[in-house]
Amino acid sequence: MSSSTSNLLALSPEAALDRIAGRERAVLMCGISGSGKTVFARRLEERGYVRLSADGLARARYGDELDTAAPERLREIFALTADELMRLAAEALEHGLRVVVDATMCKRARRDAARRVCAALGVTPLTVWMRAPQEVLLQRLSGRRGSGPDDCIVTPDMLRRFCAGFEAPEPDERYVVIDQE
Repeated sequence: MSSSTSNLLALSPEAALDRIAGRERAVLMCGISGSGKTVFARRLEERGYVRLSADGLARARYGDELDTAAPERLREIFALTADELMRLAAEALEHGLRVVVDATMCKRARRDAARRVCAALGVTPLTVWMRAPQEVLLQRLSGRRGSGPDDCIVTPDMLRRFCAGFEAPEPDERYVVIDQE
């Protein structure tokens, strides 16, 4: 996919994998919890990408605190984690590896910061927005049990806050959309 190609709407996961895998050096996952980011990121990992997981890094650094932290503390933890994640992404890119950043990237400012890190290394990342209706997210999240970093419990109230605060990619961002149903 060339940097002139952007905003390809409503791709299936298979079509997106075919367009992305092996062509993009850096992929930034974007979407609300339960939208399928980790599933897609793992599929890129199977195709040779280094998967850097915000949830995995946060769990490794902060452990059980994630299960009991107040919302303000969780925001702080994930902001610190996002900075560390992009440092690791830059390191991998410097070594010539392909990277998929498995994080929510729910705020424009966070995506812009990630793009600046990549741009400093001559890489233009592609954002993959996993878009799903709130009902689908609720159904998927109801099955989570907190069994590991990729199975974080998200309550319906937390999901409502996430949905209310989500900033969708804008026309000037380079992204593709994968609709989930």
